[in-house]
Amino acid sequence: MQKKRWLLAIPLLLLAGLAALLWRQDSVAFDPAAAFSGQAQITGPISVDLTVFPPIATAGDSLSLDLRLNAPTAVSDPPAISIELPAGLQVDPRDLPAGVTINLQTNSLTWLPSAAAGGEAAVSVPARVETVDLQKSAQVVDIVLRQGEVEQRASAPIWIGIEPQVTGILAPPQVAVKQPFPLKVELAGSGPFELVWLPGDGRRIAVNEPELAFPAPGIYEITVEARNPLGRATRAQTITVAPHPAAQFTVDDPMPGVGQPVAFTSRSGGQDPLDYTWDFGDGVMANAANPTHQYAAPGSYQVHLTVENVYGRSEAFWTVLVGLPPEAQMTIADSVSMGQPIAGLAQGDVTVLAYRWDMGDGRSLDGAEISYIYRQTGDFYVSVTAVNEFGSAELGQWVRVDPGVLATYLPLILNGGMNGETAVSDENPFEIALDPVDLDEPFVMMPISIPDGTSQAEELFIYINEARRQFDLPPLAYVYELSAAAQQHTDDMAQFQYTGHTGADGSYPLERLIRNGYAAGYAGEATAWGFENAYEAVEFWVNSPPHRRIILNRYATDVGVAFTVDFNAPNVWYWTAEFGNQFAAGAAPFIRLQEPEAGLESLNSIPLQFSWNYPMPLAEGQRFMIYWRSDGRTQAVGTVSQPALRSQYLLDAPDLYGLLKSGDFMWQVVLEDEAGNALVVSEERPLLILHDDAIPTPTPTPTPLIPVTPSPTPLPTLMPTAVPPTETPMPPTAVPPPVVTATPNP
Repeated sequence: MQKKRWLLAIPLLLLAGLAALLWRQDSVAFDPAAAFSGQAQITGPISVDLTVFPPIATAGDSLSLDLRLNAPTAVSDPPAISIELPAGLQVDPRDLPAGVTINLQTNSLTWLPSAAAGGEAAVSVPARVETVDLQKSAQVVDIVLRQGEVEQRASAPIWIGIEPQVTGILAPPQVAVKQPFPLKVELAGSGPFELVWLPGDGRRIAVNEPELAFPAPGIYEITVEARNPLGRATRAQTITVAPHPAAQFTVDDPMPGVGQPVAFTSRSGGQDPLDYTWDFGDGVMANAANPTHQYAAPGSYQVHLTVENVYGRSEAFWTVLVGLPPEAQMTIADSVSMGQPIAGLAQGDVTVLAYRWDMGDGRSLDGAEISYIYRQTGDFYVSVTAVNEFGSAELGQWVRVDPGVLATYLPLILNGGMNGETAVSDENPFEIALDPVDLDEPFVMMPISIPDGTSQAEELFIYINEARRQFDLPPLAYVYELSAAAQQHTDDMAQFQYTGHTGADGSYPLERLIRNGYAAGYAGEATAWGFENAYEAVEFWVNSPPHRRIILNRYATDVGVAFTVDFNAPNVWYWTAEFGNQFAAGAAPFIRLQEPEAGLESLNSIPLQFSWNYPMPLAEGQRFMIYWRSDGRTQAVGTVSQPALRSQYLLDAPDLYGLLKSGDFMWQVVLEDEAGNALVVSEERPLLILHDDAIPTPTPTPTPLIPVTPSPTPLPTLMPTAVPPTETPMPPTAVPPPVVTATPNP
């Protein structure tokens, strides 16, 4: 009998030895310190090697920073090498070798090697770990080689932290056979941590937070090993696995809609065979382990699962709340002109949580009320989805988009098949759509050598092209007209103390380009404020997805730049870059109505102010006429020949009570010459005038209105062309001031 026991023990010992060998092999291969080499190298005509030893340390440890320079041939510019240290790594100034200086404020060293004439040089600097950052144990020591205007950089990865400690294992003291449960651990020390679990049944699990189930009953000792680059720690805990049943289940949707299939998944345990009994709370029963059920009516249902085997019975409960999808409706026009906003309205019952619009061109919007501008013509199926806790309801209709005022602004860009969200500003209906540009990591714009006497605006031009160079894009040409438009906007933001893309006069970037005489296509505008240096503004733009699309726009060929500093303005420093496309057609001047908004309802006792934008100054004899149309009659309301502010024009109509009766009206602005010929015509905009019952019927004689000739030649609809019509006033000879060249005093 003893011999048989010994023979049975031999394979068990072999298995145990094999398991120990595998555990040891796993531990050897399991090396979280491998990523921290402490090595950095810069190669080229001059090569520099940095070694940080040891690369893994904790508070109080001493390190050595070893630098070696190799210059095979003589160099004209002597090199300078900087070592940028993390905050916790300190160097005693008394330990500095010859040729090395320290900047205590930036915690950096500078080495001026003596091998500039050719040959090798080396230096070693002692350092000490004074503090440990528990939130950031992975650090780098950077080396920077500067030679003339050329700068090269490399990083040596190191790790400074605290050894791991396992303070507890989070696991239930008892589970049922085959019942899944999560394993978690409480750790102290510095990451990154890597964990290996030994459940005590011969398995090894190299997952930080595994989900575990035991196939057989028994008492198991669960062991976890936690490692970081500095060391390892272990902890063990016992768990009892019982054959008795334990009922447990999950629901894929605890708040389904009526008729929606609901999946119930058993996470029960216990020695096989197990019997399952499901009561879904609506009179329906099931016996499968993982059934699916549909509820026919809304209500609150208690789901009851009973699990049985020869060792006993266990029960689990879950309340499922069943409701109805929302009721909703949508309102949107069935047609719109390209470049003009279309409004959509979604309405639903009180259970609606959100509305999601699909505009049919690959773009989506959220909200009950939306305003959208199409950039291409065609038929688009617009749908809105109303969502509540129990499901969703979808409605839709077709919208026809006809050619509009933007049809010839950017034929190359807008008709190039590009997709994307609004480039910079949702408030600008003439903004362009550009492809998104993804970054693998945050962009850093390093300062470069700039010639003395370069203005801030010129620096912005240099850094924009430097950013494009780093993304393999061609440089942009400097265009004075674009810079004049940019300078107008930066001065405007500082003077009127606002930020954004809509000017104080209500102008949009495209209109400012027209005003300043840029005859080609508009390709976007980028603004920034609060940055003192040009490279900071460009770095911000490249890291901002909507601005990045413009800065890295492959269709742009031209750029204008501007900078304004005003220490009385809220943001002090203001930057603007205007982008253009020399291959795209420019826009002819057009009238853009501002107020009142389309469909406004107003009492005839309330004064109204009408406003519009026109980018060009009026020529001698030109004037704007404002017309009303109602019941087949057209009447002139007023005349304006001077702007209120640059390109914004205003007309006050205070006496609507005496001027108009209540009803539906259309108003329109027409630019006319001395002979009354229409040069440019705006859209017609509806306005509803309501009679104020608080005011008695008027008796004063109304001001005579100027009737229009009964059968006039139809006013031309504004359609910009690549070459503006000859009667369109050309840009003035005077241009806005050049870009600012003065650097602000600190």
